[in-house]
Amino acid sequence: MPAPPTSVRWSGEAPTPLEVDAPLMKLDNKLRQLAEAPELPLLRLQSLLGLSSGAYGLLVGAVSMAFLLIPFLVYDLPPAAQRDILGSALFFSSSYAILAGFMAPVVRGAAADLDALGSVLPVSEGDRCILARGLSRLPTPALLRELALGLIAGSIHCYLLGHLQLPWVLMLGQVVATLLLWVLMFLTVPKLATNALLFSRLGRCAEPDLLRPSRHAAFGSAALRPALLLIGTLCAYVVLFLENGSSLEPSTLIGALVSLPTLLGIIALPLRGIRQRIRETRMNSLLALDQRLESITTAPLATLSTSTLQDMDILLDMRERIAQAPGWPLDLAGVQRILLYIVLPPLTWVAAAMVEMLVDALV
Repeated sequence: MPAPPTSVRWSGEAPTPLEVDAPLMKLDNKLRQLAEAPELPLLRLQSLLGLSSGAYGLLVGAVSMAFLLIPFLVYDLPPAAQRDILGSALFFSSSYAILAGFMAPVVRGAAADLDALGSVLPVSEGDRCILARGLSRLPTPALLRELALGLIAGSIHCYLLGHLQLPWVLMLGQVVATLLLWVLMFLTVPKLATNALLFSRLGRCAEPDLLRPSRHAAFGSAALRPALLLIGTLCAYVVLFLENGSSLEPSTLIGALVSLPTLLGIIALPLRGIRQRIRETRMNSLLALDQRLESITTAPLATLSTSTLQDMDILLDMRERIAQAPGWPLDLAGVQRILLYIVLPPLTWVAAAMVEMLVDALV
């Protein structure tokens, strides 16, 4: 990756772009190798099928639903067991459909965000293409590691849920579905976290434009888009709440409890680096403007010429605009979306529980 261009540096303690970019440049070889790694399995399967993201998600959800409903064809189940199997099938199929249908838009959107940040990043267009290509790829050793971790976590979860004590037809569907969901989460979430960390590092070497914050607003989009995917999987737990109500076992919510802190990290990481640079740029700019104002106001204001007073007015106006510049790489709509998406899962869970209690009370 070529060295960033030299820029005029305000007085202060903020590091130069080259110093800030050093951690990213040390990973240059790894990032180039990542760009040549295989695509994520979900993306490769979608490319093989040649389907749009929506159709792909629906197909994955429909196939998994059909597989999980096989016990209906084998057993003459009582109504309570039918309800349990149907609720479980809805949960797993909706989770698979969300992961499959949203993965491609998330990584393509991240690549578009990276391209939109070209004006504020000291990274060449060619290197941005390499970084964008790596956003959807995972080296084979890492893939095998995540696969093993997913199988281990899924096996432990199956044991805690008591799946191994079910009749074999019921056990087969529940075990396969649980293992597959954990594997998909391990193949998806760590990659999203890695991408978020990349945007954090890019943010630390960015040159934010305080007067045109839209130029670095793509950092906010990079935080929101993967968060939506995780929030979608969390909303799938509403099915389990409706099915089980207050009797929901704590072991059932292990996936949700793991996803929540991950969600917060994926939102915070892409914003951390750019927010630091915005603060540094604002501080240095205000310091430089204050120094210019002090050089002008060495004489009494009444003795200053009209042109000097006009210069002071321009500097004061610029200082006010810089001081009021947004500290987050988000517009108002972006902030509203973050607030909405963060509170949406708890609200849906609460609403589902209230509906369940109301129905029980009426019945």
